[in-house]
Amino acid sequence: MKKVLLGTTALVAAGLLAQPALASDPIKLQVKGYYQNLVTFSDVDEPAGSTANYKDAQFRHEGEVHFKGETKLDNGLTVGFDAQLEIVNVGLSGGQPRDMDETYMYFSGGFGKLQLGSENGAAYLLHVGIPSVGLGFDDRNFGVAASNGGHGRPNISGDTAKGTYFTPNMGGFQAGVSYSPNIDHQALSGNGFGVMTVGTGSVEDVVGLGLKYSGKFGGASVAVSGSYETGEVVGGGSNVDPEIWSVGLNVGFGGFTVGAVYADSENYDSGSLNPGADGDVMALGLAYKTGPWGVSAGYQKTDYEIAGVATSRTADEYELAASYQLGAGVQLRGGLIHADMDLNTLPDTTTLFVGTFLSF
Repeated sequence: MKKVLLGTTALVAAGLLAQPALASDPIKLQVKGYYQNLVTFSDVDEPAGSTANYKDAQFRHEGEVHFKGETKLDNGLTVGFDAQLEIVNVGLSGGQPRDMDETYMYFSGGFGKLQLGSENGAAYLLHVGIPSVGLGFDDRNFGVAASNGGHGRPNISGDTAKGTYFTPNMGGFQAGVSYSPNIDHQALSGNGFGVMTVGTGSVEDVVGLGLKYSGKFGGASVAVSGSYETGEVVGGGSNVDPEIWSVGLNVGFGGFTVGAVYADSENYDSGSLNPGADGDVMALGLAYKTGPWGVSAGYQKTDYEIAGVATSRTADEYELAASYQLGAGVQLRGGLIHADMDLNTLPDTTTLFVGTFLSF
């Protein structure tokens, strides 16, 4: 699969080089982004003997500023970039600097789109999740519960440096393939032309595949996806290599959208490598929007069984949420999330959240 992706990249690059260099407008810079601010109130059912001091009330926030630029050359080729600056969670990601988040460039045209740089892969970007006007389960900018379940969206490679190719949208269908040499955030400039080491036990050569269809049938809209991602553990053998596959479906009619997701993972547990883990995530969601108002209800069940461990990790999560669009780029959201963790060391949590979500 790696050879296929590298070959595709070479063909696209050859096509780009074959185009004549003509005059065009310079890249025009735009500044976009988001800022989200929450107040949360939580009731945590601490396990017996726990000495944790959970705070009932919290002020939470998250945000990024995105610098985007794009130009269309005279030969029809579009060239652009996206650099996303963290403005809240700086220096809080596993000891790695988070001044900049996703940063990548792209070429697009009749051949599709080629992305190069630090961005999530095809399996992640083409995934269809359940509808939510609240916080949802897949993209947890806010893990408002003391304990959360898994993720239905494949994301082994995260937003580490990679190459991704997307086909053109053909009759509502689009496919993508990604390749990440490794998943560790490492220095990507300086001497050595990128020659680096990957430690024993780390994941390398991550390949992601995604396929998505979006279309309308009469008064109904349909979005469905299938995605797969896998990598190799250095020195670990194929029996500990992580892999995830997932399917998602949304059907809309009137102001309603109903959705479902199912994901199965091996040697992977809720965002990190875990040899011997066998996991399943199932989610259902229903949302309704009318004018500036929106409401949604969601449920997700996570079940992980780990080889050699007598107790499995199971989570049942529920979300009820509502939203109101105050104006362009200004939305109020509120809701209630409950996480029921079927393992003595993880606390059940109920959280009420109220927040303002800004986009610009």
